Amino acid sequence: MPIHLPKGLRRLNDDDYKQTVYEVMRVIFAVHNEMGGLFDEPVYQQATAQRLAHAKVEVALGVSFESFLKTYFLDLLVSDGAVFELKAADSVNDRNRSQTLNYLLLAELPHGKLVNFRQGSVEHEFVNAPLTRADRTAFLVEHKEYEEMRTAGFSLRDLFVTILRDWGTCLDLALYEEALIHFLGGQQKVAQPVEICVGGRKVGQQRLNLITPDVSLCLTAINDGHDHYERELRRFLKHTNLKGIQWVNVARRLVTFKSLRV
Repeated sequence: MPIHLPKGLRRLNDDDYKQTVYEVMRVIFAVHNEMGGLFDEPVYQQATAQRLAHAKVEVALGVSFESFLKTYFLDLLVSDGAVFELKAADSVNDRNRSQTLNYLLLAELPHGKLVNFRQGSVEHEFVNAPLTRADRTAFLVEHKEYEEMRTAGFSLRDLFVTILRDWGTCLDLALYEEALIHFLGGQQKVAQPVEICVGGRKVGQQRLNLITPDVSLCLTAINDGHDHYERELRRFLKHTNLKGIQWVNVARRLVTFKSLRV
């Protein structure tokens, strides 16, 4: 599996993990009490790590496939097995939770901690990753309504299924999208402005990922409401000069490829 893990990364047993979290949170509360909530994230990273033994900041975690490589950085790794994602934001949101979950799934660690220093009191919550890589690579593929388009000399469907068999589902959707764009020729080539028209009149442009000049790629990760989203895509398509959308939905157990045409 092309997941490049930090040297020494390990899964802590329950008792060691709980004790580590207790010690780190004690330090985090002390840092916040002393410094307040107006500093940037890197300041809190260093202030916390300097008060802890066995703490590392900005720890690289990589994922690759053939010529594609993406590197993430764990904010704080303690005792080589406790991941803390540190924020200095108005509030913790679903994007923060998704980001932390992505790190945990890649590292195959069951728990992480999301911490926000910005508020009057420290916001903190656990993020759990119960799925193993084996769970996430055991998916079915549905493509009966998909028309294959060979572009850049390869099958997009076959390439993406191979990537998913390697990495697994449930990872950050932006990671999958970035990988596909890489193999389609890169962001500069793929992300292009498309005219939007209403009643035959141009009302603006929207940048889309194009497989060909008149067919776009849409990647989603929805588990419910597929019919509604398909209706929205078809309505969207009518207001462009595109001939079609290649829609790929990555759910936990089912990856669906569907071609939508004008």
